[in-house]
Amino acid sequence: MSPVLIVDDNAENLYLLRMLLQGHGYTVEEARHGAEALTKARQRLPALIISDLLMPVMDGYTLLRQWKADDRLKAIPFMVYTATYTDTKDQRLALDLGADAFVVKPAEPEALMTSITALLASPDPAQASVRLPQIEENTQLKDYSETLFRKLEKKIEGLQQTNRRLGAEIAQRKRTEAALRDSEARYRQLFQAITDPLFVYDRETLAYLAVNDAAVAQYGYSYDEFLTMTIRDVRPPEDVPVLLKMLAQSGTSLEHRGLWRHQKKNGDIINVEISAYGLTFAGRPACLVQARNLTEQKRLEEQFRQAQKMEAIGRLAGGIAHDFNNLITVIKGYSELLQSRIATDDPASELLGEIYKAGEQAGTLTRQLLAFSRQQVLAPQVFNLNTVVSNTETMLRRLIGEDVSLVTTLSSTLGQVKADPGQIEQVLMNLAVNARDAMPQGGTLTLATKTVHLDEAYCRTVADLAPGDYVRLTMQDTGCGIDAATQANMFEPFFTTKAVGKGTGLGLTTVHGIVKQSGGHIAVESTVGQGTTFQIYLPRVAELVPEVRSPARSRTLPQGSETVLVVEDEDAVRALEILILQRCGYRVLEAINGSDALHLVEQEPGPIHLLLSDVVMPHMGGRDLADQIALKRPDCKVLFLSGYTDDAVIHHGVSEAGVAFLQKPFTPAALAQKVRQVLDGATG
Repeated sequence: MSPVLIVDDNAENLYLLRMLLQGHGYTVEEARHGAEALTKARQRLPALIISDLLMPVMDGYTLLRQWKADDRLKAIPFMVYTATYTDTKDQRLALDLGADAFVVKPAEPEALMTSITALLASPDPAQASVRLPQIEENTQLKDYSETLFRKLEKKIEGLQQTNRRLGAEIAQRKRTEAALRDSEARYRQLFQAITDPLFVYDRETLAYLAVNDAAVAQYGYSYDEFLTMTIRDVRPPEDVPVLLKMLAQSGTSLEHRGLWRHQKKNGDIINVEISAYGLTFAGRPACLVQARNLTEQKRLEEQFRQAQKMEAIGRLAGGIAHDFNNLITVIKGYSELLQSRIATDDPASELLGEIYKAGEQAGTLTRQLLAFSRQQVLAPQVFNLNTVVSNTETMLRRLIGEDVSLVTTLSSTLGQVKADPGQIEQVLMNLAVNARDAMPQGGTLTLATKTVHLDEAYCRTVADLAPGDYVRLTMQDTGCGIDAATQANMFEPFFTTKAVGKGTGLGLTTVHGIVKQSGGHIAVESTVGQGTTFQIYLPRVAELVPEVRSPARSRTLPQGSETVLVVEDEDAVRALEILILQRCGYRVLEAINGSDALHLVEQEPGPIHLLLSDVVMPHMGGRDLADQIALKRPDCKVLFLSGYTDDAVIHHGVSEAGVAFLQKPFTPAALAQKVRQVLDGATG
């Protein structure tokens, strides 16, 4: 059987035409352009050629011309099947060139096959020219035959009209059914493609009529399980009355939005945003519901609010600490100066000692405020953590009491860390106090140190923690443990489970702030009734522990005769600083702000050996002032003081290496010693 040759550069068109012809029993040969079609036709003569017009290499018109010019091919029917040229002129041109049929895409399959069958069934010209035998004419018979023929012709015409009408109706019905099937398939595809869960439920019975794949995946129920449920079944029981009340009040309103809680098959509660739209489904009044899961968004929003709260409290704490440190500096400073003038057996000496002690306690509180807000200036040193644990052990034993046993397991091969030893001691004491309170009937507190390596897998679970070697400090108690709800809030400032007056709520917050500012990480594991384990990771450093020489104690302040420019906007603090320096023999220049200080520098004829300046001052900070003075007095050394630091202080380089800094509150001895160190060339 000779094949039907189909020519088209579109693979989809070739596929559809091939499927149609093969479905009707025809053999098919394919070509992508006119040149390929001519080659294949000359190799194997086809029974029919069906060709597009617009094609690469050789278009349909050129193919038609060469086809009809070829003696072997010109008798083979040529059908033009195109969607590119549908103008009457184009059709006339194709027919003038010898096309046997011109069909416009897309054609109904039945109509297209009718045209193809007609071309393949057309009689041979030789057979069409055979004449019928002559019949003698009979006038009456002829008239009767003509009348009968006309009646038959009318009946045939009527039948043909009826058939055409029925055919058109059938074709229209088929097109409508196909369009409906196509529409249903598209909307079913869209329904399943939506990534949010979609539900269709009956407005009268509240039963689910349909759900998409996203609903099945997110809620854990199968499709068949959903079809046995109502919308009440995905609500927590306590939310169902509110749902029913809302549905009763909605009336004819078929569109609404709202935030709800849904319950998954495994019992988990998720927060969802509901969008509901009225529709008719399978002839029944229904609702289409889209449920967008906001659980993760709510969690992130809560984290963001928590971060904002921590930042706000941190700024407040920093400001309070700054003001308190100025006051504490004055209280402690004058107390110490008065004590140095009074005999130790004088009753006033004891009273001054109590004032000094109160100042110390207030200083501890401000250090806690600065620690949890991560705004204190640390004095990092390279040290072995075992040394700090050993030095603090006696104090810890007194702190936890006799009914709590303290066990230490210290690694003999422990690496060094770089942090503020005083702050690490505060971490140990705060954790020990919490452990003691968790063991009111006694128990065991274990301290252990070890060098560990944290890999990338672990560090991915912890923000701002890089893989590498760390020194781990473990503090484990056998107390009452911490429940999950408390663990979620335990590092928040002022959060406490203790009775009123029994705690400030700053202990664990301070620990968290110190560890984070030291570049480390703190992890907590706890089981109610079994105890709690805190693990603190501090980065291991390769530096060696420097030799430290304890300075000789002296009752007298170190003296000097140099000129010191004091710049401080707080009157009481400035007066104390001037008094201390003058008692040590220094010549003091006094300025209340940066502008005043620059004016003194311009007017002072002699050398200025040291600038003693507060860091944070109105209009011009200490670092900016030091930079401007350095342009005019490059030999002038600098000592900064501050009751707190914020990002601006850090960014201005006050905490960088080689810059001398003294944290408020300070004692007269500390100030005198620091001034002497800086003047002698040691920034400390």
